[in-house]
Amino acid sequence: MEKRLYLAGIVTLLAGMVFGFEYEPYWPGTEIQNDNWLYLERDTDQLPMDADRVYQPVTLPHTWNALDTLETKKYRQAASWYRKNLMITPEQLKQRLYLRFGAAGQEAKVYLNGEELGAHRGGYSAFTFELTGKLKAGENRIDVWVSNKIKNDLIPQSADYNFYGGLYRSVQLITAPEVSISRKHFGGPGYRVWSEQVGDDSADMNVTVQVDNGSSKASSVTVAARVLDLDGRPVSTGRADVQVKGGETRAVDLKMDDVKNPRLWSPEHPELYRVEIALSQNGRILDSVVVNHGFRWFKFTADQGFFLNGKSYKLHGTNRHQDYYRKGNALPLDQHLADVKLMKEAGVNWLRMAHYQQNDYFVQLCDQLGILVWEEIPYVNKGKPELIEPVMHSMMKDLIEQHFNHPAIILWGMGNETWMKDRGDGYAHNYDLIKGVRDLVHREDPVRKTVFVIGDRNYASELKVVGLMDVFGYNLYRGWYGSTGYQSLTDRLNELHAMNPDTPLILSEYGAGSDLAVHTEKPRQQDFSIEYQNDFLESHLDQIEKLDWLAGANQWAFCDFGAAHRGDSIPHVNQKGLVTFDRQKKDAFYLFKSRWSTEPVVYIESPFWTERSGKPKKTYRVFSNMDTVEFFHNGRSLGKQTEGFRWAVTLVDGENTLLAKGVSGDVQLEHGFSVRFGDKEAKYLVRASAEEAANPASHLVDGNLNTRWGAEGEQTIDLDLKKISLVNGVKIKFYKGESRTYKLEIKGSSGGKKSTVLFAGESRPDAELQTFLFDRQQELRYLQVFAKGNNENNWNSYYEIIPIVTLEKQNKNLYETIGEEFAQ
Repeated sequence: MEKRLYLAGIVTLLAGMVFGFEYEPYWPGTEIQNDNWLYLERDTDQLPMDADRVYQPVTLPHTWNALDTLETKKYRQAASWYRKNLMITPEQLKQRLYLRFGAAGQEAKVYLNGEELGAHRGGYSAFTFELTGKLKAGENRIDVWVSNKIKNDLIPQSADYNFYGGLYRSVQLITAPEVSISRKHFGGPGYRVWSEQVGDDSADMNVTVQVDNGSSKASSVTVAARVLDLDGRPVSTGRADVQVKGGETRAVDLKMDDVKNPRLWSPEHPELYRVEIALSQNGRILDSVVVNHGFRWFKFTADQGFFLNGKSYKLHGTNRHQDYYRKGNALPLDQHLADVKLMKEAGVNWLRMAHYQQNDYFVQLCDQLGILVWEEIPYVNKGKPELIEPVMHSMMKDLIEQHFNHPAIILWGMGNETWMKDRGDGYAHNYDLIKGVRDLVHREDPVRKTVFVIGDRNYASELKVVGLMDVFGYNLYRGWYGSTGYQSLTDRLNELHAMNPDTPLILSEYGAGSDLAVHTEKPRQQDFSIEYQNDFLESHLDQIEKLDWLAGANQWAFCDFGAAHRGDSIPHVNQKGLVTFDRQKKDAFYLFKSRWSTEPVVYIESPFWTERSGKPKKTYRVFSNMDTVEFFHNGRSLGKQTEGFRWAVTLVDGENTLLAKGVSGDVQLEHGFSVRFGDKEAKYLVRASAEEAANPASHLVDGNLNTRWGAEGEQTIDLDLKKISLVNGVKIKFYKGESRTYKLEIKGSSGGKKSTVLFAGESRPDAELQTFLFDRQQELRYLQVFAKGNNENNWNSYYEIIPIVTLEKQNKNLYETIGEEFAQ
């Protein structure tokens, strides 16, 4: 038996070498069932009896919110139905069969041939139903009800991200023998592998296997495991002979040999051993699995930061939401791989999976490529403790069981920025709820630590919640929300440290939004310029590195992500990413890479700003980790620098070529781009239906109140503000006349085909420059003035059209309001 098990391990190792980072399912006999699904967008709890032709063909992963979350704040939160006609052969009926769903947002019910198999609550964890004895040879119909409605006994109930609906991860058909390793244990693999005592000289090994007897008779079996090192040699073994009753699932613990001189796992060296587990009877293998295992130990301290494998280690981290532009959260596996590779390129060694359980494959990649992980359940903002406690416990149990075997994970998170009030005795109203989940974590996992997160407030300390946790996180957006600048970060962190001297702290979120199309020479808070984000993050990186007691920090967020309620420069998107929603690298990506990565970096800020105006003397900053950088303008060297990396450049009219060359030893790297400079640049783009060389529409936006445009009859004037802006109205200077009034209609849009009428009426005859305020502030990029002519000669004649644009929102969305409250 042991020889067969060893050979199986060699085959698995060779497969890993050939296929690289292929998705590794928990069990053999796993078939992906993502093709040939049918979708019915019908908000009903009643099982549809419609013919298949009524449905729409879809392929999983699938969400019905991939597009509407980008178009409206009120995206579809309702129920839909999925159907699949599953073909089962007589051979398959001889084994046990299971259907495993990777996730369904936010709850689901599953039916087989019209009979309900069961339900699952929670939009982020996997769930499994056994089909054995309920299938027939030939076609079997699977119906799945999925709903993303908000409910007061389900979490999350509100958050700064979208609650996508759908079957947005893979579905698996799994076969197993009658007596097997469990395929249905809380949606997880049915086996656990861990090490509690790890050192340079030796490490213990612990294995627990859930043996599932699907027969009606007791069965005597042998459970065996062996650990193979990176060269395929066995370094630890263990076995146990047990009897499992008919219909029983029994947990079997194996006493394993210690592993001598283990090669330790770290983000820099993600060494993975292979653990093989086999279930046999009378020398015949019934079932077997293979799992990766990494030996590492870690420690969070309140006064010295974080330690990995006995050495001080700075956690350079970020946060990750799982969605993508125009795909929602229905990501193919190759996008998960692309995301991890991007993070590794930037030098990320530490990731918070916000704010929910993420894809099995993504966590697998963190093991293989080397990123430490904090994973959490979606307790965000609010929820009545007495209503949400059951689902919080089930979510945490699912999370731990499903991702327990991943060495990358070191923290289990229990919540984010939840609202707290004094219950009357100096404790938070949700204190017992949080404590109960914490206790569950410590019962279930003897190795990982617990963490909870709050915003920029003191009440978690005052209401005793900080003391519950092994580690505590603070989300601080100083310089983005509130009136304090980003230079106040150090003082605030030191204040929190003094307030909680015995608890290790993490800066769990910090960030600033940016838009590739927005640039300024005078960056301001919440202007969404690339330059402000760069200044903000550079200051944060400097401050964080100087705080030795701080365990680590997680920038918010690695990728821009969907948040339909937002009205930022790109509506419906949270833009604080180092990369855009469709994974274009922003300047800040290279800033982080120059600080965190050992890979050489030279990058000039900002290649997205290719049109410049104003004064010709500009300052260009270079992000680099190389020993020396030399800067060139139009082929002429402006000198070398070894630190700071900022050059004064005097641009010339027309094209300017910028180039930076970095040198470290024998390594040379360069980055450059061209910039067009002119002393004047129209603030807005304008086009009119009647214009010619002598009557250009540009006179309407040139800032000169003495130049004008005119045309007879009904005309349209289209303005492009170049970016989505907050617009309160429009000012127009008319060609004057004692009794002349102009008939106007003003429309606006953020970029779609649909425009909204914002004003319709006449101008006054008693003023040249008039203001037309909208009923409420608008988020617009495009304005159209439909000019119907004046009351004297049906002529239109205007000197200037000035959109009233502001950076100050009149009506802030929920999360901006919360952010400002936390910053007080």
